[in-house]
Amino acid sequence: MLTGALVALVAVAWHFFAPSNIGGSTRYVVTSGVSMQPHFHTGDLAITRPASTYKVGEVVAYHSTLLHVTVLHRIIARHGNRYVFKGDNNNFIDPVQPTRAELLGKLWIHLPHGGFVLKALHAPIVAAVLCVLVGLFALFGAGKQRARRNRRRQGGSGSNRSGIPLVNGPRHHDGTRPINYGALLAASAFAVAAFAVLAAIAFARPAHHRATKVTPFGQRVTFAYSAHVRRNPVYPDGKVSTGDPVFLSMVRQLNLHIDYRLATDADTNLTGSEKVVLTMTGPSGWKRTFVLTPSTRFSGSHTGTDVSLDLAQLQGLLSEIEKLTGSPGFGTFSLSVGPQVQVSGTVAGRPVNTSFHPALSFSFASGQLQVAGGPSAAGASTPGASASAANFTQTQSGSVSAPATAATTLPVFGVAPQIATLRWIAIIGLLISIAITLYFYLRKRGEPFEESFRIIAQYGHMIVPIVGGEDLGWPPVDVTSIKALVRLAESGQRLILHNRSDDVDTYMVNEEGTVYRYQVKPSKVIWGEWSDEASPVKAAA
Repeated sequence: MLTGALVALVAVAWHFFAPSNIGGSTRYVVTSGVSMQPHFHTGDLAITRPASTYKVGEVVAYHSTLLHVTVLHRIIARHGNRYVFKGDNNNFIDPVQPTRAELLGKLWIHLPHGGFVLKALHAPIVAAVLCVLVGLFALFGAGKQRARRNRRRQGGSGSNRSGIPLVNGPRHHDGTRPINYGALLAASAFAVAAFAVLAAIAFARPAHHRATKVTPFGQRVTFAYSAHVRRNPVYPDGKVSTGDPVFLSMVRQLNLHIDYRLATDADTNLTGSEKVVLTMTGPSGWKRTFVLTPSTRFSGSHTGTDVSLDLAQLQGLLSEIEKLTGSPGFGTFSLSVGPQVQVSGTVAGRPVNTSFHPALSFSFASGQLQVAGGPSAAGASTPGASASAANFTQTQSGSVSAPATAATTLPVFGVAPQIATLRWIAIIGLLISIAITLYFYLRKRGEPFEESFRIIAQYGHMIVPIVGGEDLGWPPVDVTSIKALVRLAESGQRLILHNRSDDVDTYMVNEEGTVYRYQVKPSKVIWGEWSDEASPVKAAA
């Protein structure tokens, strides 16, 4: 039952807490920054798990394809199959709107400052100490389990059924077994060898190596349009918003807002320029470009521009082009509006010079202006319907790199501790294990034990414990040392009988009718200093 309960407990723990990188479904996110204050602070631990549904208002983790990191923000809206996120402490929405497949899981457990504890547990020196403690626990646990099995085989507690104590192993005066310094000495010697091997591996590798530090950044342009018209059944509030269909018979002017932002976690010092162009494309590759706003300088990583499209003027221009070229109609023409951004400066102290030319494309169909890739006219006839979010938000990734010196690591079982840290662990562990080994060796050599224990430890294979007394019918022959008695037993191929009564240990050998005896009272002896001379116990008068 205990084994079954432990197996069930392990299975439940695996299901709920196993990390995703080892096959589980739980993710451990250590938060940083201020975007989710006051609910989350730097160093908090958020445990997330996948959910069947994700709702507005829930805190969810997702992978940002723009910054290539895991983001933990709150869902504030949903557009089709995409989710809109925003940090509680941010005044802008996230530039990336992930799909359902890109969501990693919603918040399950929030542990304030738990991230610091998790990072501390992943530190190599802490992990090494935990491994040593687990190993020692397993070693002593196995030793105790073997001792219990031995006691069960020998009758439970070292007594026969009549309750008379039997000498079946080394004991102190109080009947307790002495500490097995031999096993401890072997374990500490093994630790010395293990730390010596670790030191050899750590010092055979360089502590640092040349590397390249890559700092990613992302450029994002968000398009939005709006217009004011007379209130009518199509536009009951008199407003045209991003995603609404634009009917040319009612909308004469379309206002377009272009928002540019360069996002990165590193420090930036940037300047740039932006101009907005309109490109008209017709059949047979005909193309014409108009500059809507001239090149304008800006400082920093963000700028915004507003332009207006005179749809009536565009229709007149297209009609004139149709007459001159004989083109079949508006449906063959398309428009694209977009900024041409050039940015230069530094990101993470490294020079950067990049450009970004996104464009929002429109097509003419059934008397309306449609965003390319957006919903059909029938499907988007209701104001507020969402066009393709991928068209309204366009991104471009980049990075800067710099030479750097990185610490060399040694991957072991999914953990990659640094070589410099391993060197310290090896040195400290080697010194400690050597000191412990010397201590156990000295205790083994200097711990005083009863002479009976020393006798059993050395000649236990020849000794048979008995229960009967010493009434032999004739006086036994006393010998002066246990070694003399052992020589008599070996010469006659006899066993040594052992009996303890009245705190006197009696060892006897029956040699062809003559009983040779050696008796000792409980006394302390030192390993390595056991004398052959001993004072036998005088028989009572």
